[in-house]
Amino acid sequence: MFAPWDLGPTVEIAAYSLTGFSTAVVAVRFYCRFWVVGKLKNYDYIMFAALISTWGLCVVNHFQLKFGTGQHAKAESVPPEVTRTLLLGAARSWYAYQMVYILALTLVKFSILLFYLTIATQRTFRVLTMISIAVVAITSITMITLNAFECPKHPSFALTPGIFTSREENGCIALDTLYFSQAGVNIFTDTAILILPMPILVKLRMPRLKRFSLLAVFGVGLLVPIASGLRIWSLWLWTRSGALSRYNGGYILFFGQVEINTAIVCASAPSLQPLFRRIFGELSRFQRTHSPYYYYGGHRTITEIHQGQIRPAADFDPVSVLITPDSAYLPVKRFMRD
Repeated sequence: MFAPWDLGPTVEIAAYSLTGFSTAVVAVRFYCRFWVVGKLKNYDYIMFAALISTWGLCVVNHFQLKFGTGQHAKAESVPPEVTRTLLLGAARSWYAYQMVYILALTLVKFSILLFYLTIATQRTFRVLTMISIAVVAITSITMITLNAFECPKHPSFALTPGIFTSREENGCIALDTLYFSQAGVNIFTDTAILILPMPILVKLRMPRLKRFSLLAVFGVGLLVPIASGLRIWSLWLWTRSGALSRYNGGYILFFGQVEINTAIVCASAPSLQPLFRRIFGELSRFQRTHSPYYYYGGHRTITEIHQGQIRPAADFDPVSVLITPDSAYLPVKRFMRD
């Protein structure tokens, strides 16, 4: 899967393939929300912004690979001016990567938490969701600020080739400490976001099979902490690679794309339910229409007729039963008769 001398082709193909798949999933999500359910919500637009950020990350990854990330050092001598150009491009592209990566993950988390607010039928759940939004906002702003000013004394030094050779001498934050701290925060918030709605879903009063299917849809988010863990492994490999750090940096890019695109797809899973409901509803109607009476003659029973009358609409969105109307949080008004 990974080329022995150059990770560039693998990373770039994976980045564009995964982001393309995420784009298709978000497009189906928008179809379900707009043409099936009938409206888009603020969390849908935020997910679209996260998708745009992910495409931006693909572009940044392209330049990182262009300037040497994922490649072994060449044995032949390279002219000093070429070396300086490569180091300058690598410094600037990695600086941009740190910002865009955090931005894309933050937008995905905001989209999920704002969706949770629409299904917050209990005050405790709503308060915990709002606290989670505040935590994600604070940690994300902190991480972006630390990356933007990783060299507090001379912030512009992070955009120069010297960042690779004299980081400590110029008072810059240790990159491994910065990256591992961010990864730890990401796994913590990912896990918290995954667990947050589970107590509410478990207590829903609905048939057991439907409740389990709903839990499975939300439980798909378990893949996100797993993807984050794989990226931590790539960070560990990178910190212990020594002279191979440039080559092993390609693994960070690869698993970063896996992490973000997994988050986008898993976060979009609940919004895809109307489409599956419509598909299976049509199949169910086809099966009822082409019953044995259709092939062998006879009349449909009263039970079948009533079942056809009470069949749920194919457009019904199972997640929509969780959405709390806005009026539930408005003060009660008393009306007096004239």
